[in-house]
Amino acid sequence: METQNITNTISNSLNSLFSSLQKSLDDDIFKALDKLTFIDSDILNSKYFSNLLTDKANGLIVLANALLFGVLLYYACSYLFSRFSLTKHSQSPLQFLSKFVVCAILINFSGFICEQILYVFDIITDCVRQIGFFFFSINVSFEFWSKELHDVFLAETVNPMINIFTFDGILQSFIYVGLINLLFTYSLRYIFISILILFFPFAILSLILDSTNWIFKMWMKNFFSLLFVQIFISVVLLLIISIKYSFTDYTVKILYIGRSFCPNEG
Repeated sequence: METQNITNTISNSLNSLFSSLQKSLDDDIFKALDKLTFIDSDILNSKYFSNLLTDKANGLIVLANALLFGVLLYYACSYLFSRFSLTKHSQSPLQFLSKFVVCAILINFSGFICEQILYVFDIITDCVRQIGFFFFSINVSFEFWSKELHDVFLAETVNPMINIFTFDGILQSFIYVGLINLLFTYSLRYIFISILILFFPFAILSLILDSTNWIFKMWMKNFFSLLFVQIFISVVLLLIISIKYSFTDYTVKILYIGRSFCPNEG
């Protein structure tokens, strides 16, 4: 009898702990996923980006402009050396000065350019989400999806506490493992996008010289591919929320586990 009481105490403690964790995740994780996934131009309104990117007196723009004139000095020296050594320089002075002027303008408006790029992707993402609202009366977001998960797993449950020693508890644990995995994945994506935004003035600077323009191409490829993820996730969420199953057994719950891992494929 004493052993059984100890077992029940341990079981109830674990279930209570897991239920508390589940409630905390329900309150925070889905809102955090929406914020980390659907990035718009508001990311540039933070004090951090304002000081580093949009402040032309003290931010990264000043450093990029200093490097810009450093590149000008480098080209002048290399061009004079090529004239004395009777070798042909890879760029003519007119070609270099044209790139210099264009890059100087783009560098000083790099914050505005990034804002417009983010705004365009936000419009495309919002169009996909509006399709769900107008045609299916659903809000394409992780927060709305959380309500659907709650209806599937807890609608018929009298006791809201999760029992991890049941099949339902195991299924729910898999779902929350998938969601935590998504949270870390999209957190890294958010950080990478922030870094690429800050690096944008220097990516533009690399366009001046033929030997360094590959840096801008790599920046553009990574930046646009990371932003395209949110459009893909919007489509995935639209499909997994709008599709309704007619199953009434554990099949539908297992399918929801698959759904929780689908956005991670982006």
